Amino acid sequence: MKKKIVQLIPRLSFGGAEVFCIQLSNELAKNPQFEVTLISMYDHGEGMLPLSRIHEDVQFISLGKKSGPDLSIPGKLYKALEKIQPDVIHTHMHTLYYSLYAFKKLNQNIRRIHTLHNLAKKESWWIVRQLYQNYFRRKYIIPVSISEEVLTTAKNIYGNGADALIHNGSIPIMPTPLLATAQEKIASLKPHPDTIVFMNVARITKQKNQRLLLESMAALQAQGKNAIAIILGDCLPADQALYDQLLDMKTSNVHFLGKVNNIGDYLLQADAFVLSSIYEGLPISLLESLSVGLIPVCTAVGGVKDVIDEQTGFLSEEVSLQAFLKVMNQFIELSQSEKTVRKNACRELFQQEYSMEQCAAKYSQLYFKK
Repeated sequence: MKKKIVQLIPRLSFGGAEVFCIQLSNELAKNPQFEVTLISMYDHGEGMLPLSRIHEDVQFISLGKKSGPDLSIPGKLYKALEKIQPDVIHTHMHTLYYSLYAFKKLNQNIRRIHTLHNLAKKESWWIVRQLYQNYFRRKYIIPVSISEEVLTTAKNIYGNGADALIHNGSIPIMPTPLLATAQEKIASLKPHPDTIVFMNVARITKQKNQRLLLESMAALQAQGKNAIAIILGDCLPADQALYDQLLDMKTSNVHFLGKVNNIGDYLLQADAFVLSSIYEGLPISLLESLSVGLIPVCTAVGGVKDVIDEQTGFLSEEVSLQAFLKVMNQFIELSQSEKTVRKNACRELFQQEYSMEQCAAKYSQLYFKK
């Protein structure tokens, strides 16, 4: 009899955690011994990931949640899970607290896994962390950290019950039929054919710290460096004021392209992947970049510093203009042969440590560990 695995995500969005969950579900579904169901809390509406991203062997269920608190969701989720009768329930982000009601009513032999996609203090509110603490310490729910720093923060808050570590994984970037469109767009933004392209894939938020990137690009322009930065990511209404400030301060070598459905095509045209975050878990966009040998230039935060070393990319010593500008210039000054060596190292690192095949295999072992 097949083992039934349920993955729970907030919504089918382009966020890293959501993309990861879909990729993990797809990979697990390749195993003929598994029956995989992906449940989204929200309606699947305009602006969300297309259902075509989900493998045909993965059953998809939407609970129809609207924005804001929805007291009907715990009951709807319980009914869905009761019908499925899963062996494993794997929650991501804030789907865990919507699941607690169902956890109490369902068969207690079900394996319950929760992935911490960010630093423990950033993952949930204080009162919610207090609630989780009891479940995690009793191993009623198994928390899994995605990087060494996330693991450290989880242990500090939840104790030794939070000792599981599985690095994020990703599928490699593949070109889509829209590749030519991305090529034309980037070519139109480059002042010269040999202009260096820094690509930032991140939602406009304080966490992602695009302000630092814009300040660094302004400094590069003042130095006469032949480089541009392209920022791919949407802006939620809560961050509109920040986005307006960034638009006011940006120089002509920075381009906001908003959310695109073919991020991989744009990454394939870039020279470097750039991330100026204040804090991170382990960004899927970083792993995707490694898969095609895109050299990372990042702040040394969260799981980023677990991935990048002196053989693959560049990490700023601190989150400051001086430090970040230094590593951007170090990339610009690389010779072509040095870039080739680093690109190959990035691809090799992805295959050895961060492929979705390896990630799914580790979760499979955890799901059915005795």
